[in-house]
Amino acid sequence: MPEKWIIQEAAARNVGGTPCWQVRMLRADGRTIAHLMPQQTLEWRAAEYGIDPTDVDTLLEIILHEPHMALTAETEDEAPRYATGPALWEADSTTTARVAHLRRVQACPVRIPVRGHAALAAVRARHRPDLERVRAMREAVDTQRWVSLYGDLPVQPISEEAPRA
Repeated sequence: MPEKWIIQEAAARNVGGTPCWQVRMLRADGRTIAHLMPQQTLEWRAAEYGIDPTDVDTLLEIILHEPHMALTAETEDEAPRYATGPALWEADSTTTARVAHLRRVQACPVRIPVRGHAALAAVRARHRPDLERVRAMREAVDTQRWVSLYGDLPVQPISEEAPRA
């Protein structure tokens, strides 16, 4: 059974000029933990996983559970990777990546109830996603996924005709 953590507070912070959210949580053992994230993280997760950028609860549920997702590495020299896949850059589509990531959230050994939690009201009230920026982020993510999967971007065929002067 997952360990339940309770959200106590969410507050805006500025770290080195970067607007951030700090979410303070109470662990089952009574210790307090703080999760600090740039505010733009919500837009990035929306872009990466094809989630409605205004669905703050889903975005926060993902972000707050990510540090608790199971990781593995084949060797000591290999960077850790998610124990279950595919990861964002390995998935054949945004949908495949989203489904895998949401499954990882559900499999976390820590459960952080987010939906409708009153302590997150400040985040919900102040989160105003820039839809054009999210679109550009999605495009960058899709491009990176393609490059990761296929090694390079597709190239348009070059016309066999010589250019006319």
